[in-house]
Amino acid sequence: MTSLRAVPEASGVREFPRIGDRMKLAYLELWAAECQSDSDRPLPVSQADNMPRPWDPANCHDPDLRREVWHWLDQVVDWLNTEYAWDVASLIPGCWYRHPHLVHDLGTLADQRRRAGLAFTSTPLEEWHRYTLPMFIDRVRERAKSYCEETHKDPPGRARIQRYNSLEAVAERQAWYDNNTGARSPAPDDDNSEFSMPHDPDIDPDTREYS
Repeated sequence: MTSLRAVPEASGVREFPRIGDRMKLAYLELWAAECQSDSDRPLPVSQADNMPRPWDPANCHDPDLRREVWHWLDQVVDWLNTEYAWDVASLIPGCWYRHPHLVHDLGTLADQRRRAGLAFTSTPLEEWHRYTLPMFIDRVRERAKSYCEETHKDPPGRARIQRYNSLEAVAERQAWYDNNTGARSPAPDDDNSEFSMPHDPDIDPDTREYS
């Protein structure tokens, strides 16, 4: 199992965090599936769809793989804050793992940096520096602002999120959808409802934050 490790401050320029064995296997399987998709016998769609994508933690249902992804992203955040953030405005907040918008962004950012580092030329890495990283930092500044400088804060839009997920609001939307399509409206607490709120055990149903 991958474990977190402290990194000395005066360690000079650090290499990008390496992925663990489970992530390597996941990437290898994706590569093999991509190669097979170009052959005469591609993988069934259902099988390809169910393969974990390490850049999307919510897609990694295997607990060991998901834990490894979380630990890798944790190291990536430390690496970004140490190697690229000079001003405090560019720092990724320490509670990043409780911000779904940061988790989704970080997974993609880290994956593209990993791929750029494996390229045979410096062009992908230059593009990552020129476009991917600056745009990510801009999004962090725009969304997180200074809310979590000292400690994690509830999202400012929490009340609206709770209203959207309330039984009354869900029932109202279902009724509108059904009226629009001529379908029968299921009960608000019907688990088989087509429009039931998706459930992720790691996300708080009220705040939509990773717990």
